[in-house]
Amino acid sequence: MTGYFPQLRFFHAVTLVCFVLLTFLACSNDLQAEAKKELFHNEDSTNFFYFQEIPDGKTAIGELIDHYIDVMADAGVTTFLCNTNARRTNYHSDVWDTYWGSYDPDGPDDQPFLKPMGPGGDKEYRKLIGNMLKVHQQGIDYPARIAERCRHRGISPWITLRMNDCHFNHNPAHPFHGTFWKKNPQFARKNCTGYFATCLDYAHPEVRDYYMALIDETLRRYDIDGLELDFMREPYLFSAGKEAEGAVILTDWIRQVRKTIDAAAARRRHPINLGVRVPSCPKTASKMGLKAVDWAKQGLIDVLVAAPRWDTLEFDMPIEEWKRLLAGTKTKLLGGLEVNYRPCSGGTASYVTPEIATGAAVCVLSRGADAVYLFNYFQNGHPKWAPDVYRKTLSDMTSLDSLLKKPRRVGVTHRDIVAPGEKYRPPLPANGKEIVFPFRLGPVIAKSVPCELLIGLASSKESTTPAPSVSVNGKACKVISDTASKTAERQIVFSVPQEALKASGAQEVKISAANGEPLTLERLEMSLGP
Repeated sequence: MTGYFPQLRFFHAVTLVCFVLLTFLACSNDLQAEAKKELFHNEDSTNFFYFQEIPDGKTAIGELIDHYIDVMADAGVTTFLCNTNARRTNYHSDVWDTYWGSYDPDGPDDQPFLKPMGPGGDKEYRKLIGNMLKVHQQGIDYPARIAERCRHRGISPWITLRMNDCHFNHNPAHPFHGTFWKKNPQFARKNCTGYFATCLDYAHPEVRDYYMALIDETLRRYDIDGLELDFMREPYLFSAGKEAEGAVILTDWIRQVRKTIDAAAARRRHPINLGVRVPSCPKTASKMGLKAVDWAKQGLIDVLVAAPRWDTLEFDMPIEEWKRLLAGTKTKLLGGLEVNYRPCSGGTASYVTPEIATGAAVCVLSRGADAVYLFNYFQNGHPKWAPDVYRKTLSDMTSLDSLLKKPRRVGVTHRDIVAPGEKYRPPLPANGKEIVFPFRLGPVIAKSVPCELLIGLASSKESTTPAPSVSVNGKACKVISDTASKTAERQIVFSVPQEALKASGAQEVKISAANGEPLTLERLEMSLGP
């Protein structure tokens, strides 16, 4: 027996080592999982119906909806926000008009419901509302099916409501507009012109009650984890000059929404979050009556999304300022990414590439946002990426480490929402003999990765002049290519010395005219990676 105990002690020692090792690995995996970020995806009320061929039969339609959510789950989406309204709802509501209204799918283009659209109607719009009606007629409640599949795939289901959508304002009789808006012109904003002039004015209790009815129905009808109030469709909630007065009214109304949500949470026996989507600049949001920071400090909201509206995504949102203002609150801060990229205000836009989306996500996460929030990034329609590219690009947005290993492109863009009376000048176009930009590329983890800088110069006269000299942090850059055109922007690409880049913070880009003539800069981009 004397030889047994040393063997037993050895066996116990090995077992202990194995246990410790397995525990360490498990903890490491847990830490790795904790490092993953959430990813929020906003699906608007129309996209699924615009770009799908809706099959016959309840089973087939349900499977199509399920597949749509499966793609999002495989792409790493953790929270799916199902938008159910604009000026009508995409489900059969008891308190609002439906998109399809009195539409007859077998009727002619000039049937009363479609006639305001003009001769021939709109085949795409007919497809949209026809698909919505078909889903309803098969006995499927679209938002409920979305929420059910989200839970099945481990995605948190939310509903997002557009708080003042004003599409098709050029045609007040368009079937897009609901009865409430058409019959109550007295509730529109006053002393306003332009695209947002006919948005509803929340100073009227009838307007607030109208939206509260939809909120209450949503919470009673759908088992969701969160409700978002999307004030970026649209942020113009009050008559011109009445924003400060409106802020008091709106804050009190948000307080009522919070109570309604808390009551719903008690009925459902699980928490329900309240989120808001507001303009990317805190001061702009506040000046428009959207006192989101105050709402957070009062414990009224759980999630705040800072975002552009539509014109372009923003690489340089003041995330640090939002974080400072929200310090001490429990509100989660998300950085919203739009699908359009428009370097120069008023210039031509294009859909984002995977590299541009990656660059914007890096800027959001590296500056302190809790997660990326995607708006208009649909698996059908736009941004028109191949399915595998779509899934991989979105999946990388759940980890800053993953994003930093990917090729990225960052550009100078502008804010597309400015409060009434606010002074704001877009960065581009920029003019001068010497132009200097503090450029936020995001963290540079490996200086061996190639870096290029692209500038776009306006006007044909600059196509024959020598290329300007460019430096990054005082290091001269070398011209790689110079594409001149008499009709389009002149684009010049420079290689950036690897030793020029800072590991973090703003990179100083200086552009100096070669012949002393002022430059007109319309585009400035930096790319990192092959």
